[in-house]
Amino acid sequence: MRTTTLWLDQCIPGMRVAETISNRFMAVIVNEGTVLNEHVINKLKFLNYQKVRIYIDLDRDIEKRTIKAVQKEYEENVSAMKFILDGLSTGRHLDMSAVAEVTDSIYDRLGDFMGVFTCLNQLREADEYTYTHSVNVSFICLFIAKWLHWKDDGLVGILQAGLLHDIGKSQVPERILNKPAELTDKEYEEVKKHTVYGYRILEKVVTIKPSAAVAALMHHEKFNGTGYPLGVSADKIHLYARIAAVADIFDAMTSNKSYGKRSSPFEVFSLLESLIYGSLDPRIVIKFLENVAGYYVGDRVSLSDGSEGVIVYINPRAVSKPIIQIDDEIVNLYDPAYNDITIGDVVRSA
Repeated sequence: MRTTTLWLDQCIPGMRVAETISNRFMAVIVNEGTVLNEHVINKLKFLNYQKVRIYIDLDRDIEKRTIKAVQKEYEENVSAMKFILDGLSTGRHLDMSAVAEVTDSIYDRLGDFMGVFTCLNQLREADEYTYTHSVNVSFICLFIAKWLHWKDDGLVGILQAGLLHDIGKSQVPERILNKPAELTDKEYEEVKKHTVYGYRILEKVVTIKPSAAVAALMHHEKFNGTGYPLGVSADKIHLYARIAAVADIFDAMTSNKSYGKRSSPFEVFSLLESLIYGSLDPRIVIKFLENVAGYYVGDRVSLSDGSEGVIVYINPRAVSKPIIQIDDEIVNLYDPAYNDITIGDVVRSA
């Protein structure tokens, strides 16, 4: 495929990058094949890049790759999940034609991680959490499977698993799910039943892969055997469930909910690193972190000491402690001298 070099001011969302772009610390900012969106273009400008090599697409299908197109599809998928889950809560059967439309739409975005992740970061409304969470987890599961080099059939299966992992919550009273205060022990026990409810719904559907039903049952199991509902451990937990568990935690904690505000991505990275030792599959957590954390290279973040800086490098040993440039100073948060400093939140996209 032909390529050309353009000034950044000539680039428009939807164009695809034809080179891997790294900063002076050799941290990848943009991978070859990345679809440009406003976030990526502004990030490159902020980092003083002036030109970029892009593919000259023969299909001219740029409009379908813009962030507006991604957002439109995302909102349609959330609306579809609302229809599906609300229908189940009122006694209707699982609408598999609607599920198929959503899974096809999500699968079509497999090659646009930057666009999808930008959309996920921007659209996190508390009052739509139940529905956005299903869509977000399906996207994250799909990308994790891609990074693990899964093929088509497995990708479709894990996508279904992510989309439907919490489907059993349609059988839990809404007053409990959306309670703006801490749950009682009895209410928490009712919420925990959503895993079994979900399995019972999905096991009866012949067009749902059995592994997706098992993922709904087991995505709250823990590697050390302290999870629920079965209390199984390690490789006795289905692989789909192990992937869904990582995606579930990241999206749940970085989303606004009726009962609490979201955590910053780097707070969640720190938690996931700690959960490698006991709760989650280390291989999946590491694969997730090494791919997702790089998205934030070039972004401005707030620090716990009140300062702000730009992420210039992700430390592979501890992605929650990257190297930050604060004015003319380079600060390595992995250095013990900075143990007391943590990243608050992304305050401005580059």
